[in-house]
Amino acid sequence: MKIARVAARWLFIICFPLLLLTSTVSLVASSIHVYEYAFDKYGISEVTKIERGQLSEIGRRLVDYFDSEVETPQIKVVNESGEEFELFHDYELVHLRDVKGLFQLDYRIQVASLAYIVIYSLLFLLWKKGRWQSLAKQITWGSALTLALIAVLGIASIFNFEQLFVQFHLISFSNPYWMLDPSKDYLIMLFPEGFWQDIAFLGGGAIVVEALLLGGIAWAVPFIHKRYR
Repeated sequence: MKIARVAARWLFIICFPLLLLTSTVSLVASSIHVYEYAFDKYGISEVTKIERGQLSEIGRRLVDYFDSEVETPQIKVVNESGEEFELFHDYELVHLRDVKGLFQLDYRIQVASLAYIVIYSLLFLLWKKGRWQSLAKQITWGSALTLALIAVLGIASIFNFEQLFVQFHLISFSNPYWMLDPSKDYLIMLFPEGFWQDIAFLGGGAIVVEALLLGGIAWAVPFIHKRYR
């Protein structure tokens, strides 16, 4: 029984970095502003010879695809010569399908971790009435674990982001369709490696803020309660 309690406690703590990470990924993936940021910062209109307005349509199409509002991310665009063509090659569509699968996994982990946190908290407070300070301490540990993991990943990204980026793809995808050619494949033209590095640091920063707020509140509540009791 003691082992089960310890395991349940640590799973509760581990769920916090999982929840904060998956929630941030979900928010970024569904934000058209993130896509437009890439288009503007990296001059994607000049690179692809596609007008800025059409790039926004491409971004919205991808958001809708990842949210399962459309069946395919394929879209027809017109280049500066007035020629209409389908934007993505077949292998790019396969890769986008794989990416969507990762986002769906992200969502399932998000829901599962949130559900566990809620259920554990309710059961803990029911079985150990008056011990909510202990629960707050565990939340603080979850926030601290999140900060530690982000610190490790952040340091590794600063020194060798490209290697981490490649390893992520090797682990996440079972086919070579993520290895695209920037001279002919629009998917990588739209979202160059620099964009992913920017998003990684932006997402990491957001998670740090979330963890600090959550951990700070959990740490402070017992002291506030004691002061005004």
